[in-house]
Amino acid sequence: HLERIFTIPHAAMIYAIERPFKHALNTLFYGREPYQVLRSVFIFLLATKLLGRLQYVLRYEGLRSYLLRLLTPYLKMLPMVRAKLDKEMQKTMTELRAKFSQDLTSPCTALPSKGMEKEELLKLMDQRKEQDTKNWINGKITGAVYHGGQEHYDFVGQVFSRWAFCNPLHPDLHPALRQMDSEVVQMVINMYHGGPDACGSFTTGGTESILMAMKAHRDWGEETKGITEPNIVICTTAHAAFDKAGKYFKIQVRKARPDGDMAMDLKHMKQLIDRNTVAIVGSCCQYCHGTIDPIQEMGKIALKNIGLHVDCCLGGFLVPFMEKAGYPLPPFDFRVPGVTSISCDPHKYGFAPKGSSVVMFSNKELRRYMYCYLTDWSGGIYATPTMVGSRPGGPVAATWAAMRRFGEDGYVQTTREIVGATRTIAEGLKQIDDLRLVGRPEVCVVAFDTKKGAGFSCYAVADCLKQLSGWELATCQNPPSVHLALTLLTAKHAESFVKDVKAAVARVKESPKLYNSTAGVYGMAATLPQGFIEDAVGAYIDAMSEAHESAAPAA
Repeated sequence: HLERIFTIPHAAMIYAIERPFKHALNTLFYGREPYQVLRSVFIFLLATKLLGRLQYVLRYEGLRSYLLRLLTPYLKMLPMVRAKLDKEMQKTMTELRAKFSQDLTSPCTALPSKGMEKEELLKLMDQRKEQDTKNWINGKITGAVYHGGQEHYDFVGQVFSRWAFCNPLHPDLHPALRQMDSEVVQMVINMYHGGPDACGSFTTGGTESILMAMKAHRDWGEETKGITEPNIVICTTAHAAFDKAGKYFKIQVRKARPDGDMAMDLKHMKQLIDRNTVAIVGSCCQYCHGTIDPIQEMGKIALKNIGLHVDCCLGGFLVPFMEKAGYPLPPFDFRVPGVTSISCDPHKYGFAPKGSSVVMFSNKELRRYMYCYLTDWSGGIYATPTMVGSRPGGPVAATWAAMRRFGEDGYVQTTREIVGATRTIAEGLKQIDDLRLVGRPEVCVVAFDTKKGAGFSCYAVADCLKQLSGWELATCQNPPSVHLALTLLTAKHAESFVKDVKAAVARVKESPKLYNSTAGVYGMAATLPQGFIEDAVGAYIDAMSEAHESAAPAA
């Protein structure tokens, strides 16, 4: 009886809606053949689909970029274009082969019939080590080598060698290695104020940490919210690893524009979020300009059942210690409600060897979505927490040793030196008339460009700086800038760097056309479709991977 009472009003309401709709359709298709009706319905559905696709393109990619991406494969098929591309690619490959083969030492492309003596091998290794050290030991490069001092360098190498053949995949064989692995993760979690349920995993680098965090959020979104076409929202300044995660895991990567300080534009970010968004991403600090995104404000948005990943890969062993070093920051870690995962690299300012990173989660449930299980494999039950199976034990043991050796006091001191030098350089560059800072140099990166009307580019300054003083800066684009990521080695040269930049600016102003090689490359890249640039970059990777029996001739 109750069911009848509730059903009758609902049926009447449905009938009231259906009747005018039915009348409108009958009027529209009155006197038409069934085929015409079906064709009209098909055209309507197709138009709806195309309009939806157009709306998507205009909102997330832009019509120009979409058309270029669509047409580039066909342009490459044109005989004139193909011939030109092949010619340029051959020229590029010849130049790259000459470049990569010019510093060969005892080339070997086939397994020798007889093994070399140990002393001979060690002598060759010493020669190669000297060759690979000379370009960074003077501290005039941006990032790349995060050196904790020669004594620490040697100490870490000793620890590494003792565990080089041990594999964390076998905790039963290496219980001490398992202990160190878990203790590194827990020490880092404590640095980031993780709660009692916070957890994480040791990975081989920042890219893997980011990939694993995005994979976890993707699978979480699918299982708990039924999301089958996931997306993440990042700033255009976020690390390239998030785009890589998108390509690997079929996650759409939506990019919000930055504000005037190159931080996430919150208003634009909100516009890009929809019901398929599994995570938003903030950087602390970002690689290009050193700016920290507004993590607290992003956390409030993430509380609406969206993940929030904080990328601390670059500043991982600086930002937790900045307050005690005299440079306080707003909360950026698990103290911020809404933060669900964080990536941090001990192999940068933690002075651990390369191959050391930690991905953290706010709770164990989310971390489970990162795991990979194979329960029916013929080789037995197989499960790994991250991308790789076997891992070298050396980075784990050496990271544990580096963290124990420096301790909190040691990291506070190195943070004070590096952040202090960053601020010194930033203030010095502000005094150079033709330059302007790009972003906020809040942690360890100083980025700059030339002012409008300067008559030369920041790339020209970087080229000149390398020729005059040996400084190697990183080139960035969209917008144009160059940056210096300070390390413990470069921090000692803060004042001399400012003087060298002043001298380079003065030289470029006198002869701007002499220093335009990098500017020419980026200027050309800005005018080409992405598909053409990818071909050139692919050629670079191909050439870098080739082994050479002798030095290749130049073009």
